[in-house]
Amino acid sequence: MVVTLRQLPFLSGVIAPHEVARPSSLLTIGHQRLTAPHVDGMRMNVHSHQLIVCPMNAAPPALSERHVRILDAAERIFARSGIHTATINDVALEAGMSAGNLYRYFPSKEAIVAGLAERDRMAIAADFARLSEEPATLESLEALGRRHLVDEPREKPMMTLQIWAEASRNPAVAVLCRSVEGAVGYGLQSFIQRAKAEGSVPADLDDGKFISGAFMLVDGYMRSRATMADYDAEAGAELLFRCLRILSQTLLTEPMSGLAVAAGDARSHLETK
Repeated sequence: MVVTLRQLPFLSGVIAPHEVARPSSLLTIGHQRLTAPHVDGMRMNVHSHQLIVCPMNAAPPALSERHVRILDAAERIFARSGIHTATINDVALEAGMSAGNLYRYFPSKEAIVAGLAERDRMAIAADFARLSEEPATLESLEALGRRHLVDEPREKPMMTLQIWAEASRNPAVAVLCRSVEGAVGYGLQSFIQRAKAEGSVPADLDDGKFISGAFMLVDGYMRSRATMADYDAEAGAELLFRCLRILSQTLLTEPMSGLAVAAGDARSHLETK
């Protein structure tokens, strides 16, 4: 069975329509196949060598009320029971509908996982789009981070850990995770470029190292909040933001050595002759 855009229209933000028919972009999930983003939609960050997936320009259709209800129910169920243990019937019961009705919106549990990942990507892309209309200060970036890290209920990081675990076993889910991380990476890189131009961060800040450091700090925060019931989310977020402020001033590109500068000058001199 192939999960197509006709069945999951809100996934059009991750999957370009011309990719649906391309065999190279199909990955197997159990007995099902999910259409996954093709490598053409990705680019390499030259500093960090991380794969950054750029979000699509066209805005995907808004989720219907039924899609939202099912995804919200799935988040709660998956956080409590785990993706493997939970069943479609569990999600349907939590959503207050029959399993048959749920299948009209999501043909499988794997499709629900894909929907959760795409909803996160859409939310992140929208938040960074709003951020682009504000001054590129670390304070505005921290306000965005606080909405996702502190204001969200604890079930959110618990669900995120479930998807990360599934991604370690399932290549298609790993692709979906990369699409979410790609939206974050693209947004951060765009923010850093504006912040440099506005003087909020040093002009020689190493974009790749800063983004890698931010991912590591956020991953650790999410793990702590998900696994520790008494974790102080506010204090943890403040420490995370303080570390990011320090990194923004210290992770600078390394200046060339005197010998390298001399070699470059000599090369330039020869090229002008």
